[in-house]
Amino acid sequence: MTKAKNIIQLILVLFMAHSAFGQKGVTTFGIQYKPIIPNTVIGTFKQDFNENQFTSTVQQKLGNAFSFVVRQGLTENISFETGLGFTQRNFKLDFAVEDSNYFAQSKVGFIGYEIPVKALVFIRLGESLFMNTAIGTSLNYFPSDVKVDVPINAGEYFSQEGAYRSKVQGALLADIGFEFRTKKAGYFYLGSSYNLPFSSIVTFAMAYEYAGGDQVAIDNIRGSYLTIDFRYYFHEKPKSQQRN
Repeated sequence: MTKAKNIIQLILVLFMAHSAFGQKGVTTFGIQYKPIIPNTVIGTFKQDFNENQFTSTVQQKLGNAFSFVVRQGLTENISFETGLGFTQRNFKLDFAVEDSNYFAQSKVGFIGYEIPVKALVFIRLGESLFMNTAIGTSLNYFPSDVKVDVPINAGEYFSQEGAYRSKVQGALLADIGFEFRTKKAGYFYLGSSYNLPFSSIVTFAMAYEYAGGDQVAIDNIRGSYLTIDFRYYFHEKPKSQQRN
């Protein structure tokens, strides 16, 4: 029993020594690009809006997210990160009234700004290679509602209107990835992230409007998404070295 305990203690000591890489006391600035990837596994992909003979769908397309990030090392393998980001969710709109042989397509983009707050944990895999996991939240701001009109004939058209349920909303963030650190050229990161709003972010109204009236289908869109993350952090020295 004592021998097994000593082996476990030795493994823990070696792991802690192997994980240290001088993150403590380092404030790092970086830039990030995240393409939003349409998929059927995680996030909003395709949603139907139907009313009588009127059918329509909202389908996620490739979107983009850019941000400036600031990371503060708290311990050798735990850091805090925040920043300011711009996000555009893109969707394809399909409209149809089959008995009238009316079909149309359009697109719409949701613009938002976010302030993320995340805790990061690093595990060293090699001399310069680290695995990273992170979890946190973000404060999101949506500046304006969205609207699209698609004319069919005189007095007839399809339309889409999206009204944000709140200008300011929150979301859960989760990341996983790998980081390659150099001594002078900075840090290079490749990973994936998941953004899950705490509730639906926007209410959609899809409509077919004509002289005698209209047919309208209404539903909420959650707006969750999966990304591939590309980050670069500029080289910075620990504060203790900067003062010397």
